[in-house]
Amino acid sequence: MHAQSRIARFAGLAGVVLMGGCERPTAPTVLVYADRPIIPPVTSRGWVAVSAGAAHTCGVRLGGGLYCWGGNASGQLGVGTSRGLCTRRATPCEAGPRAVASTLRFATVSAGQRHTCAITVDRALYCWGENVQFQLGVEREVFVPRPSAVLPDARFLDVGAGVTHTCAVRTNGIVYCWGEGTLGALGRGDTASSVIPAPIATSQKFIRVRSGRLRSCAIAIDATLWCWGSEWESSSGGFDYFHTRSTPHRIDGIIDVTDVSVASSSICAVTRSGATHCWEANGFAQLGLESLEGTMTPTPVHSTQSFSAVTAGIIQTCGLAVTGAALCWGNNSFGQLGVPRPGEHCGPAALECSSRPIGVFGQLQFSAITTGPGNHTCGISTDTSILCWGLGSEGQLGDGFTRDRQSLPVPVLAPSS
Repeated sequence: MHAQSRIARFAGLAGVVLMGGCERPTAPTVLVYADRPIIPPVTSRGWVAVSAGAAHTCGVRLGGGLYCWGGNASGQLGVGTSRGLCTRRATPCEAGPRAVASTLRFATVSAGQRHTCAITVDRALYCWGENVQFQLGVEREVFVPRPSAVLPDARFLDVGAGVTHTCAVRTNGIVYCWGEGTLGALGRGDTASSVIPAPIATSQKFIRVRSGRLRSCAIAIDATLWCWGSEWESSSGGFDYFHTRSTPHRIDGIIDVTDVSVASSSICAVTRSGATHCWEANGFAQLGLESLEGTMTPTPVHSTQSFSAVTAGIIQTCGLAVTGAALCWGNNSFGQLGVPRPGEHCGPAALECSSRPIGVFGQLQFSAITTGPGNHTCGISTDTSILCWGLGSEGQLGDGFTRDRQSLPVPVLAPSS
């Protein structure tokens, strides 16, 4: 049995008790975690897109229906009033998928920290949720509980909802950003915040954009990678230090980029060859380099797998192999790597982690995977089911339960209206 299939080994029988001529062994002192197949029910099928936010998740169904679940304190589910309360603070939530309050049909969705944006099948852009920094692109109330149009006359290819800002690619290849501009997050050459979506300061044309905490990266049509906003400098004493990059700059050392993901303090990208590169902060092994040393240079993740996609979370990262296998690395405090016990501890707090990519349990094949600024991960299996794992205290796993740790993938419930 491989190491990934057996995270802990039997320590042997603790003892034998003789009872009426029968031998009854006591329980082993260390459990064995077997990687058994997980078979989602038929009712969990029918998904084509998924995105994980901080404490919520959203998914697009076949036919364009959009559903969200998890925490809803800021209206980030887009469902209006929530029907449930989660956590000791009685946070408004939904423990299973609930339809977003809209008759529109959607093609893709991006869940941010406490807001969500989605693009319809006819390429219109809508956002909802927290609007404290005007990250919804509308000058309205602090919280917007239902989808609100952004630049109604424009059409969009892609959108990246960050923590307090948002960026989106229009069909003409120009990236527009809005929201908090600290550290140059809007890419306009200054650090001002803005409610008005406006182009970033470059003549490059793009096809994809992803946003994190006060920074974004976009893939140009020539497959080069450009980033702007906060740029990691160093780590010391458990703190990360950043400087300002107020205009887009090309990332050297990586070409032919096909996918990118931007976390709070790390960035990862996949190249056409199938290699995944990560860089910046690495205090919790989120770069997958089998060390805790950070780097400013895109560095290949230590894996023999070829990847087709990558997703970077707060201090965890996951990749989708071309074989359909999901692998994760970094922090596993809440089971967000999809394994019961990876056997390592990282960082100042000695949190449970894996310093290299490790296969998600369940022997599943995936077509998409997502993690975000929280502590949970979700993926779409090849049979179109969504499965989630990690922290589920606000219902963000979508299986009808709230729990602090779920290390094995659980199928999301069938949607409700």
